[in-house]
Amino acid sequence: MTLRLALLAAPLALLAACGPAEKTPAQSSGKPGAAPQAAPEAARPADGPAVIRITPYVGGPLQVGVAGVGPITPATAFDQPTIQALFPKAVVKSAFIHVGDGPPGPIITVEQDNAPLLEIGKGQDGGIAEIRLAAGDVRGPKGESLLARWEALGFTRDQCRAGEGRTVNQTICVRPEAPTVAYVFGVPGWTKGGVPDEATLKAKGQLNEFVWRPAETAQVGAA
Repeated sequence: MTLRLALLAAPLALLAACGPAEKTPAQSSGKPGAAPQAAPEAARPADGPAVIRITPYVGGPLQVGVAGVGPITPATAFDQPTIQALFPKAVVKSAFIHVGDGPPGPIITVEQDNAPLLEIGKGQDGGIAEIRLAAGDVRGPKGESLLARWEALGFTRDQCRAGEGRTVNQTICVRPEAPTVAYVFGVPGWTKGGVPDEATLKAKGQLNEFVWRPAETAQVGAA
C-alpha cells in the first residue's frame, strides 16, 4: 500500500512543479495582455464588387469617358434630384425636346456659371439614353477640348459617318477604344450631306459636341 501511494505521488509532484497549464487562444479570458483573437470567419464581410465612390462635380474640367460623364455613370438614374445631388452648384431643370416628327422627349438640363453644361436624354427603359455636351470646359477620353480641329485629333475618315436628325450636315466620329463617346464635327458651309472628303475635314472640321451613351445603347458612330 505504501509503495502504491508513493508511485501516485510522484506524477502529482511533477505537475505541481510545472505550474498551471497555459491557456490556448480559445481559452483566453480577454484580460489585458491576453493574446488577440482573430475575428470569426463568418463575421468578416463576404467578398463582393468594389465600392465605387462618386465625387460630385463642383467645377473645373468635366471629363467625358467610356464609363460616363463626370460623376454620372451607367447606373445613374434619370431623375432631377439625383442629377442635382451630383452637380450641387448647378441649375438642374426638367424639360422636353422635340426631335423630328415624334412626340416631345423628356430631358434634364444642367447649367453652371450661366452656361449650359449637359443635356441628358431619357431612354425607353426609363434610364439615361444619352448626354450631350456642347459648351464649357469639357474634356474627351484623351483630353480633347471642344472646338479642336479634326486633323489634330487623329481620326481617319473611315471612323466617321454622316450625322442625322439633330446632327444633319455634321460628321460623327468614334474611336474604337471609346465606343460610347461620339465626337460631333462641324464643317462651316457644308450642306451636301454625307461625310466630307478628308481634305475638307482637315481644313475646316472642328469639334462642336460630345455625345455619350451607355454601352448597351451606344452604336459605332451614332449621335
